[in-house]
Amino acid sequence: MNREVLKADAKNAMKQALISPYLVTVIMGIILTVLSVIQMFLDKWQKILEDSGAGADQWRSYILFSIVFLIVYFIISMLLEFGYQSYCLKVSKRDESMSYGDLFSSASYFFKAFGLYFMIGVFVTLWSLLLIIPGIIAALRYSQAIFIMVENPEKGIFQCIEESKDMMDGRLWEYFVLELSFILWHLLALVTCTLAYIYVYPYMTVTLANYYNEIKE
Repeated sequence: MNREVLKADAKNAMKQALISPYLVTVIMGIILTVLSVIQMFLDKWQKILEDSGAGADQWRSYILFSIVFLIVYFIISMLLEFGYQSYCLKVSKRDESMSYGDLFSSASYFFKAFGLYFMIGVFVTLWSLLLIIPGIIAALRYSQAIFIMVENPEKGIFQCIEESKDMMDGRLWEYFVLELSFILWHLLALVTCTLAYIYVYPYMTVTLANYYNEIKE
């Protein structure tokens, strides 16, 4: 698998995309930033309650709002992760049906997406309890499961997981090196206070979508 070919094709696909990958990334970033700001207000609210010796009613309101926000944050974050991969897969395939709505396209199979998201998290966590390396290996094995589901929403949770394991058989190191090849781009994003992710994140995700397209057969 030639990494440079995958990356060059990703750049070309991004240029040809009918819907700008940069704008889609900005929209996703704005949504996540708003959620982060709300979390900051919740942290300040908690601090105020602690300093003022607030009563049970005030704490009850805070806890209720925090629980609701946590659920909303999880749902939106999960939908965006699936939706963004769906969009980038369309960019990779030069699919003209791409749209801004792709960011929330997984809402139509929400419970199945949630099940896949949850099971991957469980499996990776359980393997990580042994050692860090088994956890990384597990994450690599299941790395194609979301791409599989967004392309084939009719497939079951465990079917996507098993197909990802089959696809990644003998390719774990190859995929690890591909992801590692973006490390300098990640450093650039950190230096620019994450602004560079407007370019880096779609570039990386479309490249990974290209990889998925190469090995899925």
